[in-house]
Formats: sequence, C-alpha cells, structure tokens
Amino acid sequence: MSGTISHYKVLLGEELSSKLAERGLLLSADLSQGDSLWFVGQVPAVPRLTMAVECLVETLKGRMGMAAYAHLMSVEVAEVTRSFPLAARSKEWSDTDYDLSLVEMTAFNNYIKAGWYGVFDLDDEASVASAAEWVMQCVRGPVGEWFSQRDSLAKLVGLAKYPTPKSVDQANPDAERLRATVILCALNGRLADAAGLMGWYLQAGRFSDFDSFERATAFDIALRQRFPGYRDARELMA
Repeated sequence: MSGTISHYKVLLGEELSSKLAERGLLLSADLSQGDSLWFVGQVPAVPRLTMAVECLVETLKGRMGMAAYAHLMSVEVAEVTRSFPLAARSKEWSDTDYDLSLVEMTAFNNYIKAGWYGVFDLDDEASVASAAEWVMQCVRGPVGEWFSQRDSLAKLVGLAKYPTPKSVDQANPDAERLRATVILCALNGRLADAAGLMGWYLQAGRFSDFDSFERATAFDIALRQRFPGYRDARELMA
C-alpha cells in the first residue's frame, strides 16, 4: 500500500470530476471531508431532492481501497423531520444531518462487484484510473438505472410501499424512506400523494421492527400540524 487517503482522494477527484459532471454530478468541497469524495446534483423533476455519488477511500486489513455509494437526499426533509417529536420518527433514525436528509441509498458493490469486502483495491497510483472506470461503469449501467427509477415523485411514492432492495426486512416498507417520501411530496405541494401514501401505510399496518402504528400515527399528526393542506387531504379520505 502506498500513498495516503487524502492523496488518493485528490487523484480520484481528478479522474472522476469531468466524467461525473457529464451526468449532472459536481464535486462538492463542503461534503468531501474526511475519507469521502462527494459528487452531487439536483434531480430535475423533483425539487428539493439531491442525488449524490460518494466515493469512500479507506484502509482495510492493511490495504487501501475505495467503496462507492449512491444517495438520494433532501436538506428540506431533514429540517421538517427535526421539527417533529421523536415519538413520530422511526426508531432507527439518528439525529445527524445526513440521516435525517436521507431518502434512500445503495452500494455500487450491490450491482458490479468491486472486490473483497466490497472495495476496489487501490494498490498504487496506477490503479486509480481503473477504480474510476469501475465507478463510471456502474453509473452508466445499473446505478444510473437505480437513479432513473427514482427520478420522479410518482416513482418514489410507488417504491415507498415496498421494502428497499437488499434490506434484511423484505416484508415491510422502509419506515424512513416512506416518511421522507411523504414529507417530500408535502414540500412540493403534492398533498394528495402525501396523504394517500400515509393513509395507505396506516391502513396496511405493515410496520417493521423500527416502526409501529403509534409512531406512524404520531407522524401523521405532526404532518397535519405542519401542512394544513395535508390535513385537509387526509380528512377528505376519512
């Protein structure tokens, strides 16, 4: 292993910046702190929703490697969630800005294997170009498809009723993704969609170990108080 994490981050940034910019993802100096490089862009059809690719450079068992992740995030969703009581949140929701803003994420290694432990080996500077090509192979292929399957509120609402891929619980919706989607709909004025999804969730009663009818009801009440239009839409469903 040669080089430091910061050195490899610089080299990866040089390799990936122009390539990912063609996909609408620009290097973020603010987010690219610590061990990660972040490339971010707006989802054109969904205001207040950001798409991002994260490249994490790390050492593992004496080797240097890179893992990559795709994220959908919303700062505005985080702000709304933070204003809600803890009893209205999923039990696994932490209080970090990232966790509260997260709509969904996936690992590149889920689609095209990077290597042992899900990281692409960075043996030397010459391997950086290959690591960058692996990232772009994923973005041009299955990860790009993952983003395109989530590039509208209608698609997000449809997906929110199902478990997230690769999750341990494949019987129930992801409580955090569903809440984030409901808030995102409300923020964008899609109040009937927000009310319909939340009404379905409460009626279906398909709660994971991290959620419950009581928590979901508290979330519904908090939404009614925050968004009068949502309250009206929910009352029309009664």
